[in-house]
Amino acid sequence: MATIRREQLAAVNINYRMYPFQDFLDTQRELGMKTIELWAGAPHFLMDYQQRPDCAALRAEIESRELRVAALTPESALYQFPVAAYNEEVQKLAIPYYTNALKSAQELGAAIMPINCAGGLKTEDPEAVFQRAVDTLKKLAPIAQELGVVIAVETMPAADSVIINTLPQLQKLLAAVDHPFVKATLDVCAVRCAGETLEQWFQALGEKIVHIHFTDGRPGGRLVWGQGLHPLDTYLETLEKYGYKGCLGLNTNLRGMWFDSSLLDEEGRFSGRDFYPENYWFYPPAVDRKNLEQFIPYLED
Repeated sequence: MATIRREQLAAVNINYRMYPFQDFLDTQRELGMKTIELWAGAPHFLMDYQQRPDCAALRAEIESRELRVAALTPESALYQFPVAAYNEEVQKLAIPYYTNALKSAQELGAAIMPINCAGGLKTEDPEAVFQRAVDTLKKLAPIAQELGVVIAVETMPAADSVIINTLPQLQKLLAAVDHPFVKATLDVCAVRCAGETLEQWFQALGEKIVHIHFTDGRPGGRLVWGQGLHPLDTYLETLEKYGYKGCLGLNTNLRGMWFDSSLLDEEGRFSGRDFYPENYWFYPPAVDRKNLEQFIPYLED
């Protein structure tokens, strides 16, 4: 059976956007986690092209709980500064925005900045969108190199982005940018949505895969392991086969459209059950606990 080090599992705070960041950190300490991937989005990490948080203070808070930041992931899909933004003004603002993210990653001790290439419109020529992404990444790459932070581009399902939906498209992008500090993030759900396999990715990209977003799905959904269709044991065997030693970002992020408030106790937690599958945002500690349980048989420590 394949094994994995606890340090490779990276908790992600995206589920905690309805809670203080400190709650996320405290939960990870209680669960015995060692590593986090910081989703750099409000309300936890308010950043734009002009301002960013005090990373020294934030790092001290994180390290006081014996945690480290492996990756900083700026919001690059929902916020207003996407890599392939169609608006010329936004294109210009994207450079200082991601520069702020790279600087923050370095100050927090993170060696990787995962991003995607959203921002194009369905009515545009995909090649024009592609070229904008290339241009943005070429401008950011030297900054990333100077700071010692690798930009790691992931694919996205076609429902979320008009470009970089498949492995061949990502290969084309990396070849066009052609920089040692622009590499790849493997997002398991995006890979499955594209009808691809982890084997294909490792055979094609090998050591260029420096980060993995590792969630269950049907095939999308970013689910807790055990709730979807992805074979955890087989995937861990593949990672071991190809010698992958990087982190696995556990970025579960399911948002239900409804919930029954009568299930909540006086503290706002779900009464009589430790996990509510329809919406991960309402009580994320239970989600993280349930997710971690699936890895217990595979942990070395």
